[in-house]
Amino acid sequence: MPCVITGLAAGLSSLPAQADDLGLSLALSSDYVVRGITRSMGQSSQSLDFGWRHPSGWAVDLGVVALHQDAEGRLLQASARVAQGWQWDQDWSGDLSYSHAAYPGSAQRRNFNYDEVSGRLLWQGRWFISGSWFPKMNRRSAQNSLLSAPAFSASLGLHQNLPLSLALDAGLGVYTHRSDPARSYAFGSVDLSWTRGPWQCHLSHIASNAESEGFAQDGRAGQRWLATLQLSF
Repeated sequence: MPCVITGLAAGLSSLPAQADDLGLSLALSSDYVVRGITRSMGQSSQSLDFGWRHPSGWAVDLGVVALHQDAEGRLLQASARVAQGWQWDQDWSGDLSYSHAAYPGSAQRRNFNYDEVSGRLLWQGRWFISGSWFPKMNRRSAQNSLLSAPAFSASLGLHQNLPLSLALDAGLGVYTHRSDPARSYAFGSVDLSWTRGPWQCHLSHIASNAESEGFAQDGRAGQRWLATLQLSF
């Protein structure tokens, strides 16, 4: 999924499987947005993801996203995630995960590689609350200097199945960078998806105030529409 809030399936995917489960997915998207900020400069992106689930609740995800072209060529973002999920009863479930994201082959963006520790709590597969801690996250100031500090993110979301193989996801979140002084911004999204067999289509509307809070250059945040076509195996 191109949007961090609407991906409730990412929270559910770490729950215990009935048997060892391997999965592969391909996605084409009109943009690639994380916590309300585009990472593909508003251009289209292509992603490949591989996942493994174990009945014990352990899960591993590997992914790569092809972003926009720049002076170094086609920008890639690679990520790896390991998680442990639990299903406590019929209503409550959750998971804890560690992930690492990097820009392979890009000397300019090496400073923006990061680690993330996340937790999710879900009720009836519909409501979820999640939080993430980033031990070291770099960002550019308004004067284009590099600021390095821990960061935190929290979000609350809802997933609702609809008739005709449709589903609605919505959520709100906040991101805080603990630089001096600490700065925060809010982000949110609404996503309508349609599933037929291995195919999924998504139409999302995403908004944030990251630009006005100094977290993003003009045109990289604010409001935008996003469309995604995904094929899973």
